[in-house]
Amino acid sequence: MIKFSVVIPLYNKEKDIIDTITSVMNQDYKADEIIVVDDGSTDNAIKLIKEKFQDNTYVVSQENLGVSSARNRGISEAKNEYICLLDGDDIWEKEFLEEIAQLIELYPKAIFYSTAHKYINEEGNYLKAKLSFVENKRGILENFVEIFRKNYGLLNSSSVCIRKSSEVVFPKNEDKGEDLCVWLELGVKGSLAFSAKALSTYRLNASNRSSTIDDKGSIPCPLKWFYKNKEELKKEKNYKSIQKFIYSNIFITVYGGFVLSGNYSSITAVIKLMKEHNDWFFVCIYPAYLVPISFLEVIKKMRREIR
Repeated sequence: MIKFSVVIPLYNKEKDIIDTITSVMNQDYKADEIIVVDDGSTDNAIKLIKEKFQDNTYVVSQENLGVSSARNRGISEAKNEYICLLDGDDIWEKEFLEEIAQLIELYPKAIFYSTAHKYINEEGNYLKAKLSFVENKRGILENFVEIFRKNYGLLNSSSVCIRKSSEVVFPKNEDKGEDLCVWLELGVKGSLAFSAKALSTYRLNASNRSSTIDDKGSIPCPLKWFYKNKEELKKEKNYKSIQKFIYSNIFITVYGGFVLSGNYSSITAVIKLMKEHNDWFFVCIYPAYLVPISFLEVIKKMRREIR
């Protein structure tokens, strides 16, 4: 019997948290434990949880340290090897844990597992992530990073199950792509077993993401991870795929995020770091300063399509 620990980081999600936990309680394959990490919430979310799920959840409270810290705390508290992550405003279909359990049985040597997912966009519409896979495919994804680069909707922090023994830690004090750093590290360490069944739902317009970080002047986590581990990554046979992923992610983040929000201090910080590492890709970032206002809505539409 495979036992799952479900880790839910929580910061002011009183409007959604009941639906989130209910989706876990309604699973055909029951979770062994549900750990809610209260990351300094100031609303009534914890009160609601205790009123409705007192006997079914384990609540851990900490000061507001950000979503990475909350996930790490939940993982450290978990008593089982298989840990499923779920954000406090997302939901699972009732077959989610059963599908993950079947993936584990079929591919026991994988170190992380995921199903496909759906989005709820800004207009409240449900959209399935676009993947270049046969419907209902199950299997090990060879060259995970290359597939992830071509399929940005492959997985997210509410569709993934990781092995506790993988000892992966979510990077603290990061607000841009901290989860991507973990998926990349797992992809380098081992393999992903994937099911193309869309059994998780992620809210694109979620409010109150658990974070204490001011994103002005911030550098996306994947770029820092890449430079920090570059010499070791060069030994990987899939190094070129990793490099392409990093450049694609930076391009999307800068033009689809920083430009739209007018966050030019972060663009400057990215260019500065690239120059420090003699990375000539910074020439592709410079035009971000000059993007006309009329192009911003086009970029926003492109970003949504990529998502």
